[in-house]
Amino acid sequence: MIIASADMMLVSRSIRLAICLVVCVGLLEQGVHVNAKPFETKASQCGYQSCNKARTDALNVHLVPHSHDDVGWLKTVDQYFTGTKTNIQRANVNAIISSVVLALKENPERRFIQVETAFFHQWWSEQNDATKKTVHELVENGQLQFTGGAWSMNDEAAVHYQAVIDQFTFGLKFLNETFGECARPMVGWQIDPFGHSSEMASIFAHMGYDGVFFARVDWRDKMERLNNKKADMIWQGSNKLGASSNIFTSLLYNHYSAPSGFCFDVLCQEDPIVTDERNSEYNFKSKVENFNNFIRSQASHYKTNNIIITMGDDFNYQDAVSYYRNMDKLIEGFKLWPQKFRDQDINLFYSTPACYVKAVNDAVNSNDIELPLETYDFFPYASDYNSYWSGYYTSRPASKRSEKSSSNLLQIHKQLATFTRNAGEDEIVQMQKSVGIMQHHDAITGTEKQHVANDYARIMDEAFKDSEMKINGYISKLLSSNSSQQISLNLKQCLLKNETICAESTSDTFTVVVYNPLVHKTKYPVRFPVNSLNFAITGPNDESVNYQISDSIAFEEGKENGNQYELTFIAELDALGLKVYNVKKSSTVGYEMDKPTTDACKCKLGGIARGVNIDSSTGLLESVTINGKELKVRQELLYYLSAQGDNSEFSKRSSGAYIFRNLNGTVAQQMSDKVEFTTYKGEIYDEIHQVFGDWAKQTIRVYHDEGVNDNIEFEWYVGPIPVDDEQGKEVISRFTTELETGRDFYTDSNGREMIHRIRDFRPTYTYTNEEPIAGNYHPVTAQITITDGTTRLSVLNDRSQGGTSLESGQVEVMVHRRMLRDDAFGVGEALNEKDGDQGLKVRGRHYLTITTPETQIIERRLANRISMEPWVFFDSTSDVSNLSLKKEFTALKQTSNSVDEVVKLLTLEPILSHKSTLLIRLENFCDWDDKKQVTVNLEDFFVNFDIMTLEEVNLAGNILKDRLAWNQYPSVKTSNIKDSFEVTLKPFEIKTFKAIVNYKSSLY
Repeated sequence: MIIASADMMLVSRSIRLAICLVVCVGLLEQGVHVNAKPFETKASQCGYQSCNKARTDALNVHLVPHSHDDVGWLKTVDQYFTGTKTNIQRANVNAIISSVVLALKENPERRFIQVETAFFHQWWSEQNDATKKTVHELVENGQLQFTGGAWSMNDEAAVHYQAVIDQFTFGLKFLNETFGECARPMVGWQIDPFGHSSEMASIFAHMGYDGVFFARVDWRDKMERLNNKKADMIWQGSNKLGASSNIFTSLLYNHYSAPSGFCFDVLCQEDPIVTDERNSEYNFKSKVENFNNFIRSQASHYKTNNIIITMGDDFNYQDAVSYYRNMDKLIEGFKLWPQKFRDQDINLFYSTPACYVKAVNDAVNSNDIELPLETYDFFPYASDYNSYWSGYYTSRPASKRSEKSSSNLLQIHKQLATFTRNAGEDEIVQMQKSVGIMQHHDAITGTEKQHVANDYARIMDEAFKDSEMKINGYISKLLSSNSSQQISLNLKQCLLKNETICAESTSDTFTVVVYNPLVHKTKYPVRFPVNSLNFAITGPNDESVNYQISDSIAFEEGKENGNQYELTFIAELDALGLKVYNVKKSSTVGYEMDKPTTDACKCKLGGIARGVNIDSSTGLLESVTINGKELKVRQELLYYLSAQGDNSEFSKRSSGAYIFRNLNGTVAQQMSDKVEFTTYKGEIYDEIHQVFGDWAKQTIRVYHDEGVNDNIEFEWYVGPIPVDDEQGKEVISRFTTELETGRDFYTDSNGREMIHRIRDFRPTYTYTNEEPIAGNYHPVTAQITITDGTTRLSVLNDRSQGGTSLESGQVEVMVHRRMLRDDAFGVGEALNEKDGDQGLKVRGRHYLTITTPETQIIERRLANRISMEPWVFFDSTSDVSNLSLKKEFTALKQTSNSVDEVVKLLTLEPILSHKSTLLIRLENFCDWDDKKQVTVNLEDFFVNFDIMTLEEVNLAGNILKDRLAWNQYPSVKTSNIKDSFEVTLKPFEIKTFKAIVNYKSSLY
């Protein structure tokens, strides 16, 4: 994905798509001859020792050959790999990797970086032994260097830290098992995500990386950094974790493209280097001079005697031999006609990002050079005055919810596989691949073509089904009373519950199995569609379970398989626990659904400690009481009119998949003068149904049970957004209070640390306010908060969205978008999602909570319940009454069932099944108390197995290693726990372990 700088007209996300003739290579050249050195097998010499050496007395120009290969964008993942659908884009990753391997064999000086493990894994599986041997040699001598190494190059705004850690662990595990330590990436390569999060920097640091590179920051920020030689920096990813989250960071000078005139791929329309002086097209010396001019321009903006020049672009190196032979000539030309920069020789050579980091590190430490310290993040990203890339925070909201659910289910799949002996790491691969693909910066972002979005949905759907089948086996085994006679359940997930569709829950008799992936007991509202009012529900001990039924806001008359009602009961779940409930339709008329009313006397829902008041004259929320604290709050669904320009100049930019831009001079619009509402009251919850218009509804729900009532639930149902007026619209939920919060608000960084935002302000450059709404939108992965210092109001969400605070005491979150124009950044389609012949309808939830500085744990606890939500399965075909079935299971021993409330079991998964090896991550999510240190003893923790050995590893699951030290910043030496079962976690710390376990044979 290519962009120009702000002083150039940015019209499209240009990919060089011109179909060029493939020029035959290998012909004998006359005149100046550049030799290709023969490839020789060397002993393993990878890592920094494999770097072509930089000189201390020269300007070192690191040429970095690379190809940026999107894991889906204009074409699907498989189309990109195979090269099909050339009418859309000429891109063939299979050919790229194969071509690069051949080119690297020609000359041992050549280098290449491979980034996306998803593609490399697919390519590797198709290679013969001879090719694999060659690739092993290339990896071991440092010519082929893995950079990044995750399954995909993930986005940094819409992703959750747990999914990012998972997809890195998955990709790096494959590389390590295939090539060993030589394949371990030393730096991150985040060159195309549309802005960069501080949590991502912290993740890289704690995974043991020495540096990270990116290209997309606000155009004003980039100008400021280049003008002041601050493009190379030390980035502290976490204020809470301090120096351990420091990482060297480099902002690329020329996006990630080759300098103009020096792209030598078949996709390019630029002249090759002609070295024969007798040829009328001879250009050798002028090419060297032009490249030298580019070097001089770039070098003047960097502090050390090293610069990095990217030689590549999107899907480059489909004819790698041609590209490399031209670069060989360029390097040779600088030897034939030596060039200088400020009295220094220019030393031009093949390199990698990791080798650049090492060279800069040597220069900084040897010459006492001070690099600037960055402590903020790089959101929102703007590529010109009017183009803020804050629309993709919300684009394709249904897909974003599916991604969140798939990551949630992956944790459950991994945990249950771990509890079930012989369920190895291969059992979870399909869902791991799906989650890895969906983190890609054109997948979770919603910035792909529609047919690619459909393919992402297919990938997720197949992974859901695969997990469902395997989890069915795990649960059947765990709930079997007799290990010699395992039961066989037929569990389904009912993934269309939000559309009021679930065949299993409309049966006369069915079983509900609920699993809690948290290490704390929890009460969870189980909610599903039904077509009747009278049921008998029994719990694990045959106890009667109360339930409540109300109308579904998503029900539509005439919808096939749709159900009018939704039933809710509260499941009380043990930590890492399963519970079985039996549900049977009853012929006895015993349940009377509360009749809806708009009576003013019924405009107060809930009780004294928690509840809501509705203004009967407007139908809008008037005040809330949460955690015993009352606050005036007005909440409403509104919409912005989308800007619709022709993109011919900055001021005519359209809102689109990437860009959020409201129609110039307009504010959020009301949907109607008065909101119609009805109220329902019951034993489990009270709720109000609001109708904002034909295409926007909402339920505000207050639970009575103390275990689930630390928030007010807002369930919105929006769509199809009308466009018959030929006008795009972007829908928000806005909360307005009397809190005096000024310009300040807080948003989470990938679900972890809260980042302080100030409206109309950036800490690292002078902000200009051409887009006062879009320019203040920030990614909200989990939470947005305002506070007056005493009272905190937070809105938590069930998927990634964009949000802001445009006025003191106000919060808004965008929930849905529909446009009729493309924003001209490459997708070539308007973001106009449809379901059949009408616009897409989306259903989601916000959770409103009120806390104080002393009770912030409520926010964190709620965020964890949302990201690690209990999972509900249905079985309408098994006769559970005739099965030898346990109705309950917990994986935690009683002695460990009171884990400190700030501890999260982030990961529990099998990684080497034949050796009974598990990966365990524990997190202390306390970020409000610097003294909240906790200890967890894992020796007698789990029911199904005993931990025999425990070894601490880094966040990615690799062995701990010291990272490069930078002279003016404190270095943090690694220290690990080994064979001690007591794990101490500092506030906000995550620790990762490999554990060898002994399964208890008596349980299987």
